[in-house]
Amino acid sequence: MKNKMQMLINIIAQPNILLLDEPLTSLDVVVAEEMKQLLRSLKQDRITIFSTHIMDLALDLCDEIVLLNHGELEVVEKTDLNSREFKDKIIAALREEGNE
Repeated sequence: MKNKMQMLINIIAQPNILLLDEPLTSLDVVVAEEMKQLLRSLKQDRITIFSTHIMDLALDLCDEIVLLNHGELEVVEKTDLNSREFKDKIIAALREEGNE
């Protein structure tokens, strides 16, 4: 409930740039879908930047996707997200992090 209220307060304030960290993680399925619809409707009026580990969410809501990899930002083409090469690269990076 607290996350829902924070999200709504941020949206009601109508900032030009909206920064969200894992905006739908703690929401139930119905509310998450409602929030996704709301975020889509806000895309015309402001810049929304959010972080997520859920790639399907990023594909669904984002115009541009950027990954943070070893402290570097990498722009990713949406068409690359489902490629075997991209998935292998991500898995290798995660394994490397686990061994550090």
